[in-house]
Amino acid sequence: MKGTIGGKVQKFYNETPFPDYELERFENKEQLRILAYPFAETLDRSIPKDASIIDVGTGTGQLSAFLSLKRKNVWGIDFSDSSLKKANALKEKLKLDTLTLKKVNILNDNEIEKLPKFDYVLCMGVLHHTGNPKKAFRNILKLLKPNGKIAIGLYNKYGRIPLKIRIFLAKTIFRNNQKVKDYFIRLQIGEIKDKERARGWWNDQYEHPHESTHTIGEVLDWFKKYNVKYLQTVPNTKFSNGTDLECYGLFNKERKPTIVHRAYNQLKWIYTTHKEGGYWITMGERK
Repeated sequence: MKGTIGGKVQKFYNETPFPDYELERFENKEQLRILAYPFAETLDRSIPKDASIIDVGTGTGQLSAFLSLKRKNVWGIDFSDSSLKKANALKEKLKLDTLTLKKVNILNDNEIEKLPKFDYVLCMGVLHHTGNPKKAFRNILKLLKPNGKIAIGLYNKYGRIPLKIRIFLAKTIFRNNQKVKDYFIRLQIGEIKDKERARGWWNDQYEHPHESTHTIGEVLDWFKKYNVKYLQTVPNTKFSNGTDLECYGLFNKERKPTIVHRAYNQLKWIYTTHKEGGYWITMGERK
């Protein structure tokens, strides 16, 4: 892959594992639970304990490790040796026997077809870093059982605009200004003591060699073409505040958003998702 988009992205993550963290933070399984992101906790509540899960593009393995605490069959796949090395270190340290980690390139058909099928396929913030997001989506669907659930996280074309402006400022006017750099990072992840995490976030958001942005309509077209039933998005695509995820979870059927709903919400995301870098997640179910 040397010289290709995939090669550049692989080299980037080998040099900068993501999401990075200080391994010492996780002294035991309880610490892994305590330090889990709020969305990971919501995801955990939304998936049955007897379900099999694969985390596609698991990176350093925090999410897959957390989900394996309650389940017997959780996989994490990635194509970065450095990220998987850290994920394996976390697995070994906490003795996570129900977690399987494997090096896989999701654009490689042969590697994908050798994997088992799962009840849930999670692919958070991965497809937009590939050279062919649509093909990558088609490939990961091969990992999903009939009636299985999928969640894909992508950068939104409109919601990403504020971050792109900050990237421009960081690389031009404020190129050597550490205070501005620290402020931009605090906007996304707040005040943190974990310097490795801060460094990893900066590199992923401001120094990444390749990313694409997408729209809700584009994802709906993927779902239609590959026979996936739309369930819901986070943030929601309603005019109201929408579903209470704490009560109803992440994989409930909602009405497919019209073009008006899509336009309204994507413009709104410019202001409401800028701290997440214009990131949103779409859930679906294989027919």
